[in-house]
Amino acid sequence: MRQNMKILVLGCGSAGKRHIRNLLSLNAGKTAAYDVNEEKLNAVKKEFSIDVYSDLNRALSEDKYDAALICSPPSCHVAQASLLLENGMHCFIEKPMSHNLEGIDKLIETAFKKQKAVLVGYSLRFSPMLVNIKRLIDEGAVGNILSLRASVGYYLPYWRPHEDYRKGYGASLELGGGIVLDASHEIDYVRYLVGEVEEVFAVCRKLSKLDIDTEDFAEITMRHKNGAYSQIHLDYLQSNYRRNCEIIGDKGMLLWDINERTLKQYNLNDKEYHVYYDGLNANVNDIYMEELKHFFRCIQGVEKPLIDPMEGKRIQEIIMKIKESSDVKQFISV
Repeated sequence: MRQNMKILVLGCGSAGKRHIRNLLSLNAGKTAAYDVNEEKLNAVKKEFSIDVYSDLNRALSEDKYDAALICSPPSCHVAQASLLLENGMHCFIEKPMSHNLEGIDKLIETAFKKQKAVLVGYSLRFSPMLVNIKRLIDEGAVGNILSLRASVGYYLPYWRPHEDYRKGYGASLELGGGIVLDASHEIDYVRYLVGEVEEVFAVCRKLSKLDIDTEDFAEITMRHKNGAYSQIHLDYLQSNYRRNCEIIGDKGMLLWDINERTLKQYNLNDKEYHVYYDGLNANVNDIYMEELKHFFRCIQGVEKPLIDPMEGKRIQEIIMKIKESSDVKQFISV
């Protein structure tokens, strides 16, 4: 990794602060931060002793940056990334890529023209357990996948405990919030494991009395190109964080409990199962560190982005069709 890089982090919420902490831990180079929220900026300056800016144009005029990490609300992602690419910067864009499809094709065109790396931050792809699941599937451990069920839920006020949930982007339709966008990791990794999506049906609703104007509940069914079906449950409602995935094939099944950091593999014939562990000392932050290291290797040209802007766009297309399906109450081709 180049040690003389200059990196700008846009957005000083929980994701931005995590990335700043990791950048400093990796000694990645000079790091600065931008946010329109002065309170968040002051907290970052106090904790990390880095340069901070409340004006993006000023930040860009005072220094020349090599790369940027965009951790702002989803509605800002495309415009900010496009500006930074035009300024010759490599871009890491936190998931989701945006809140709609507007401007994404132009962003892709700019990234190609400027020959800059763009990585969309679906961090679960860097989970060793997800990598292991993909390996087992590819090796035929469960045979042909027939169905998959994924689930994640947590009470929104607990989701980011250091800030008022009503002021966070998750509570705002205009900023690109709602559980479907906020928890789109599941949409990404289900497609990664099962294959391309051809059709979706969804119910996305606000069920709680939370002070938000977005959906807090979603039940999604996806038909994949290989004939398999997947179901995804997402919510802002559960008082205890839960995240898991069940994969059923014609030769066995895999049960992944992300909370317990375990994976159970069942074989249809001998009816035995094997348990894999992430390890008692596994650090959740490790996947974010690996994600950053991958981004820097992409900048160096050693690796290609695991989730490039074309992949990011495809996930965004699926998200938009999920929302459309919920509105029209029928299956929608993707």
